[in-house]
Amino acid sequence: MAKKKVARIGRYRILGELGRGAMGIVYRAEDPNLDRIVALKTIILSDDAEGRKDYHKRFFQEAKAAGKLTHPHIVTTYDFGEEGDLAYLAMELLEGTDLRERLLKASLPTADAVDIAYQVADGLAFAHERGVVHRDIKPGNIMLLARGQVKIMDFGIARMRSDDFKTSTGIVLGTPRFMSPEQIAGAPVDQRSDLFSLGAVLYEMLTRAPLFAAEDTPQIAHNVTHVEHVPPSHANPEVTPMLDFVVARALKKDPTVRYQDATEMAGDLRNCLAELHSREAAAGKGRDHVTKTVKLESTDDKAPQAPAARAIVSDTRLPLSRQFDSSAALQRVAAKGGRDRERLARAPRPVGLLRRLARDGGPRLLFAVALTAALAGAYIALG
Repeated sequence: MAKKKVARIGRYRILGELGRGAMGIVYRAEDPNLDRIVALKTIILSDDAEGRKDYHKRFFQEAKAAGKLTHPHIVTTYDFGEEGDLAYLAMELLEGTDLRERLLKASLPTADAVDIAYQVADGLAFAHERGVVHRDIKPGNIMLLARGQVKIMDFGIARMRSDDFKTSTGIVLGTPRFMSPEQIAGAPVDQRSDLFSLGAVLYEMLTRAPLFAAEDTPQIAHNVTHVEHVPPSHANPEVTPMLDFVVARALKKDPTVRYQDATEMAGDLRNCLAELHSREAAAGKGRDHVTKTVKLESTDDKAPQAPAARAIVSDTRLPLSRQFDSSAALQRVAAKGGRDRERLARAPRPVGLLRRLARDGGPRLLFAVALTAALAGAYIALG
């Protein structure tokens, strides 16, 4: 880290220090050319002479990757450059609270947790389509802004899906408790690793219990690789079976049975959110003792759909069994009554000619035509 106070980096005038990380210092700075305040992330390349080339390449890999991402749920990168032994990256300055700090204060409502995860998945889908894997999705890299907007921060260890940048053998990039099993093992990773990390973040938001937590890094790595999670509904009764399913699929140890892309996961989270809002609306109606009739005025011929209806007709990739509540039918199958047992034990009755003519329009029409022809033939023959 720099020991003397920095007044200017490139064209940026330093206003103060926002924080320090493993790779460098983040400053609050002013861009005089565009008259705006930015967050200036730096890395001092000369601190590690042996690894300078690797650090230099990693930093500019980040700049190129982040510069391609312009999305409502991803922090915007404005500029990057190098001055002497210092490399810098100018980014959008976010005014808000990161998810880590928010979780330390109080628990999140279930619907808010799902909404945050949905926005992160939406941002990741955009990045993955452009070949960028974040590799460090965790609460500290998720910023909560005003009016519920969410932004993903710090693509500092993001990597293009190409051979332009490869980590050295034995180097593991990421935060262990939110890393995927393949990332823990140092194996090649793709977009599915980010989805595992998002599943771990969602689990913690829903339960306030840190998933895979342990006293040391080797034990955390063991838990990530081998320990199966307890469904979040066991700790939070507001979690629906559909939401349990989404978390379970995101946290699959085997990436081939995990969510394969963030768009798919975002779609399922959107439907979970619609289900939660529908339940909240139903609960609100139950508390309201006054019944009101309201006329809905609309220029559209179609009546407005309720949230649950929108969820069903939307492009969901959830199994059909996850879209409808079949618990009543399952209970009836499990606890059969006397009439049910009689019907199940009864052999099927053969379908006779009269029953088929009575119930099937096709054979009935054919029979009528044949009968009419027979009667006409008999009339001609006898006449």
